[in-house]
Amino acid sequence: MAKARWVSWSILFLIIVFVFFGGGCGLQPNMPAAPTPKVLQTTGSDFTSEIRQATWDAYGKILKEVSDSKFPIDPAMAKEQLDGNETSYLVIDLRSPEHYAQRHIRGAINMTLVGLAENLGNLPPNKILLLYCYTGQSSALAMVPLKAFGYQAIFVSGGFSLMEKARFTMESSGNSFYPVKNEPPHDPKVVAVLNGIQANLLTIARQHAVKTLVVANSEVKELLAGSPDKYAFVDLRPRDDYAKGHIRGAISAPLDELKNRIPNLPKEKRLVLCCKSGQLAAMTTAPLMAEGFKIISLCAGLSQVEPGLFPQENQ
Repeated sequence: MAKARWVSWSILFLIIVFVFFGGGCGLQPNMPAAPTPKVLQTTGSDFTSEIRQATWDAYGKILKEVSDSKFPIDPAMAKEQLDGNETSYLVIDLRSPEHYAQRHIRGAINMTLVGLAENLGNLPPNKILLLYCYTGQSSALAMVPLKAFGYQAIFVSGGFSLMEKARFTMESSGNSFYPVKNEPPHDPKVVAVLNGIQANLLTIARQHAVKTLVVANSEVKELLAGSPDKYAFVDLRPRDDYAKGHIRGAISAPLDELKNRIPNLPKEKRLVLCCKSGQLAAMTTAPLMAEGFKIISLCAGLSQVEPGLFPQENQ
């Protein structure tokens, strides 16, 4: 039965109707994924501003969930919500196939972040997408595009190791993804915006796959030592945390002020995004890349930075 989904943005107040058909997951390993949807040719039209606005709208929804302590979701709470309600969720394991094969959450399918991006239009619209990975950062990268596309999506804070401690039911048998056959929208503007959202996630996923997006603290230090003028730290923590101490020269841009701080961020440099754990920094990647910035997300966040690794200062 067809189901309407809505993706809205304030500039044109577009109402997007995205019609889906049912689907699910099964037990036949290595089933090939559906082909990536073709990008609509929109000669003479530029929907960049609409793509950006849809992305920022999704980011705003997530900020509301963050402020309500509903995002990211605590492992114990995720288990409580999942137990007995498995049919309402599609659980997606973003770890490597090798680790997935050893042990994963019961019923979870295995996808790379690239595979998720390629199938962005083929996910079941009537299920809550619950993502997990190693630390939560890979999952966080996908959150804004998923919500901008119209899905209900959450990820488990801290990743798989904390889910094990929360005593999730585990298994080792594989579960395959059965792509949903969706009827594409008829409005070319809607298609262009959805394709732009998907293209943004594909860019993020491909950079992450070659380890140039979420970068270890020590590797960031090496990059800075070689070309310090090519990078700028952006501290996404609340202003009070920033005032207590931050990396020297870091630009303060708290999550709820980030959009308004865009004019203050240098487009000629690669931004090194910092937060406490790394998860929320990864979440901001999509809107900033939609704005045209080059990004690095500091792996594991400032809480895991070794003393003395980066020069510090107070406000």
